[in-house]
Amino acid sequence: MAIKFKATPVKSYLDQSGNRKYIARPVKREKADFKVISDMISDRSTLSSTDIIAVLYAFSEVVPELLLDNFTVHLPPLGIFSISFKSTVHETAAEVRAGSITEIRMQFRPDKEISRRLNAQKELKKV
Repeated sequence: MAIKFKATPVKSYLDQSGNRKYIARPVKREKADFKVISDMISDRSTLSSTDIIAVLYAFSEVVPELLLDNFTVHLPPLGIFSISFKSTVHETAAEVRAGSITEIRMQFRPDKEISRRLNAQKELKKV
C-alpha cells in the first residue's frame, strides 16, 4: 500500500514577492476504527476481534484518566501520549492560575523505532 499525496500551493509569509510554492500533502486518508484495527490484530494473533475491541475500548477510557492524573503514557515502541496547555499570558508568575489554562490538548510523540519505520517506507503515490 502506498501513501497518497498531492501537490498543494502554499504562500510563504517570508517571501515578499507573494509567489506560491508547492509542497506535498497527504490525501484520501481513510479512517481505521476499532473494527478495522481489531480485525488486523486478530489475523496476527490468537485473540478474537471481539476481545481486541474490548481491550481497545478500555484503553481509550484509561489513557485520558492517566493523562488527567498527570501521567505520560508510554507505549513502546509506539510512542508517548502527554498533555499540553494553551494558556493566557501574564506579566508575573504569581498571576498564573488554573484559570489561565484555556485548553488542554493531548499530544503524541512517536518513538524512534516508529519514526524510523515510517521514514523507511518510501512507497508514495501522487494523485
